Amino acid sequence: MTIEEVQLSASEWGRFWFHYKDEPQQQEAVEMLRQHINEADPTLLTQHASWVERYRSSPPQDARLTPGSAFGVRVTPSFAYGELTLWEEGRRFLNQGQCDIATELCEFLEKARAEFGPIKITSCHRPPAINAACGGAANSEHLFQPGCGAVDCYPIDGNGLAFETWVDKNWKYSVGYGMTYRGFTHIGIRSDRAKYRWTY
Repeated sequence: MTIEEVQLSASEWGRFWFHYKDEPQQQEAVEMLRQHINEADPTLLTQHASWVERYRSSPPQDARLTPGSAFGVRVTPSFAYGELTLWEEGRRFLNQGQCDIATELCEFLEKARAEFGPIKITSCHRPPAINAACGGAANSEHLFQPGCGAVDCYPIDGNGLAFETWVDKNWKYSVGYGMTYRGFTHIGIRSDRAKYRWTY
């Protein structure tokens, strides 16, 4: 087996780093990588290395999520398109309206992240076949019908009930209380943009 056959592709490399949560074993692994890079070429780890400057540069001001965007595209600073699709092609959004609803949800998740740290998305867009296969409701917000959308999620730090209480207070549309029995909170929008609450 050659090195080319086992080497991470560009998309795999980006997805690998997106899941970094500053956990102890991840810190150790990053330090191992830093040492290897430093041995190979110390200039790659400087503040003004070309890749560092490119990484820190701002995206075009008119950039926004579209159905065909790469999964590594950030919908908001902390959330990538791939997280909304569980990195599965079959869960891509089908139109711009769905992307715009997803962006609105991610903007709220950014506020939640500021309060609770990293947020794990367990479900977002579920096209009809996937929704049916997982037992989703026929009118599920996860179908992203016009004006609708949803994410199921929880805080990585484990403070789920406080997170759910905060969401209930700060999100004015749909909230499904699932943290106690299912390990996530449902955050959604319906086309009428009314306030809904329920328990799983």
